[in-house]
Amino acid sequence: MTREIFLFDVDGTLTPPKQKAAPEFLEQFSDWLVDREVYLVSGGSFPRLLDQLGVDVMNKMHGVFPCMGNACYKNKFDEENAWIKMYENDFIPPVMLTRKLDSLVAESPYSTKTGNHYENRAGMINFSIVGGKASQEQRKKYAAYDAEHKERDKIIKKLRKAYSKIDFVIGGAVSIDIFPQGNDKSQIIKRYFKPLPRNVKITFIGDRVKPPGNDYALAKAVSKYKNGQTHEVESWEDTAKLLKSSDF
Repeated sequence: MTREIFLFDVDGTLTPPKQKAAPEFLEQFSDWLVDREVYLVSGGSFPRLLDQLGVDVMNKMHGVFPCMGNACYKNKFDEENAWIKMYENDFIPPVMLTRKLDSLVAESPYSTKTGNHYENRAGMINFSIVGGKASQEQRKKYAAYDAEHKERDKIIKKLRKAYSKIDFVIGGAVSIDIFPQGNDKSQIIKRYFKPLPRNVKITFIGDRVKPPGNDYALAKAVSKYKNGQTHEVESWEDTAKLLKSSDF
């Protein structure tokens, strides 16, 4: 019998960015998860994913890879709340990098800046011009601004030129994920799943699968499997339709 593995991004794929999942989708997704081997691969932290998706859905996952795969939680299934941490990476950013991030915020022509512009997470930094204190409406406005002016793309190009051993990718609706090169989402294949038979069926669903999106590296790794496939979505509504399709 062919082993089937499903990998899901969260923000923009299962939920609106940094928001709780829609109740109607949670019900559908919870039913779909039964008897399937499913994992989450997100830029967000484990507590945030728990808040977004709820205990029922989280406890049906075989594993969760928060913070761009820089941490790994395995579900043992044999006891209540049986999550165990398998690994967690450290990342101490260079002092000059954090100073550079501060200067990028100051130099940005975008007017609304709410503070908390970078957040240290396991093995990574999450950075945004609009800031971590932004309301959903402020985030929405910045996302529209960025779609027009490509500010995050320009920032990433500048940072990649300055820091050759650190990677910078677009994450979520308004942010940039920062981590040591190689510690992107694709690391979960090498650290957790290998060795896998080449004919395993592995499917990844994400909303940022094109470069410089933070799903790109994992999509590329999945494509190396004979039966590997990636589905690009733009919202949880797209994912809901996908789960009803013949591919699933």
